[in-house]
Amino acid sequence: MAKIEKLGSLYFNGLPQKVGVAYNGEQISFGDSTPGQEISWVRMQSGLLVADRCVCTNISWEDLDKEGFVFGALVTINGETYLCRCLKVGAKKGETNEWDAALDETGEGNDLWHWENKYFWGQETLEQEVSLERGALFRADRGYHSARFWSINFATGRYADVGFRPALEYLGSEPCPPDTLLGKKVRVYGLDGVTIEGRLVDFSDYDVTLEDNLPMFANCPWITKEGRNIIIDRENITWLKEG
Repeated sequence: MAKIEKLGSLYFNGLPQKVGVAYNGEQISFGDSTPGQEISWVRMQSGLLVADRCVCTNISWEDLDKEGFVFGALVTINGETYLCRCLKVGAKKGETNEWDAALDETGEGNDLWHWENKYFWGQETLEQEVSLERGALFRADRGYHSARFWSINFATGRYADVGFRPALEYLGSEPCPPDTLLGKKVRVYGLDGVTIEGRLVDFSDYDVTLEDNLPMFANCPWITKEGRNIIIDRENITWLKEG
């Protein structure tokens, strides 16, 4: 049976909001629970918390991206830090993704996931052949007709039936200082939702060096590959933890 947890609330311009509220250009944030306005989350076996419904509607993918919530923004709830982001839902139909994995684990019931008549945005930019060679204009969304229904909408569009279903990755109460983690496997959270894992082999006031024969992050100007190592500019690191 799926485990439901009430944790935190959604805020617009610093004011708490009821779940399902319509967005209208306000600044979005997440914080401590406000009675009667808590968010309900489904806890996955991995520890990932997925909202049981859209916390707000009428919000575009681009709105979420500007606030950092597509790929991951740090939020503090009840003294603990989380990475809050959109789910990976598949850049095309049938592609392996987090949302379908969650449904495989918990079931597809609308009583649990509240997908009926509501789409929610995913992270992915579409493949060109899916979006008629206009992939940059569209993003995938899921739900509405069934739990697994896959669709697309304009990234800049605000729709009454499309919203934000956030996911929370627990990070901890404070980041671990690099000097306590030398030689250990770490996870580095960077800007734009970039997450990197590897063995911490060196650090300075300016950068962090990981080893593990990692792939090159060609689109990240703040990551450099040198042999088996990658060097990460510390100014672009939002959180670092063991694991």
